[in-house]
Amino acid sequence: FDFLDALGADKLPMSHFGVILLRLCVAAVLGALIAFRPWRRVLKLARPKIETAQTQTMIAIAGALVTAIIADNLARAFGLVGLGAFIRFRSGIKDPRDATVMFVMIGIGMACGLGTVPIALVGAGFVGVVLAVFDITGRAPMQTLRVRIFVEDAERAYPAIRRAYPEGRFIEAPGRGSDKGRVVIEIGAKEGVDAASIVDVLGRHDVPGVQHVELE
Repeated sequence: FDFLDALGADKLPMSHFGVILLRLCVAAVLGALIAFRPWRRVLKLARPKIETAQTQTMIAIAGALVTAIIADNLARAFGLVGLGAFIRFRSGIKDPRDATVMFVMIGIGMACGLGTVPIALVGAGFVGVVLAVFDITGRAPMQTLRVRIFVEDAERAYPAIRRAYPEGRFIEAPGRGSDKGRVVIEIGAKEGVDAASIVDVLGRHDVPGVQHVELE
């Protein structure tokens, strides 16, 4: 059958294998483009968590599949709602935008399931542009990190660590009863900061005797 006719889907029944498969593929591709946000690689921004992106892509596919199954059958709709009551979905979403993208994925999937692919294309393109603008103009989200810095002599290294992180909150500093080889500090850091980058900052501020760093 003709590719464009299949996307329109009025000439073929919804149960036709090729039509359903094609719509699911379109939903998966559009969902993945929004979920994985490939433009972030060009902008050198942290990419979405792989688990979150995969979940959002699957939601787009699920929206297409559920819509194809229900069609205009009210009894099927109530049946799927009943089955869905058994599902408990919990996810720690740090970026509030990810929660909104979930709803976008449902809309993209449903549009593909109904065969209104042009609407899905326009919707996915528009949302992609909006997210790209937010990524370009928005500031990188900050996170609070607890850093354990192991040094040869905490008392000697403390002033340099203080200079490296003047706004840091020291949880454990040199003093009576403290570990002489460890300093614990809470800092505000951009997404994607790792132990190696912390070590680099400490090196630039000439912190003496750094052995290793642990992050929480």
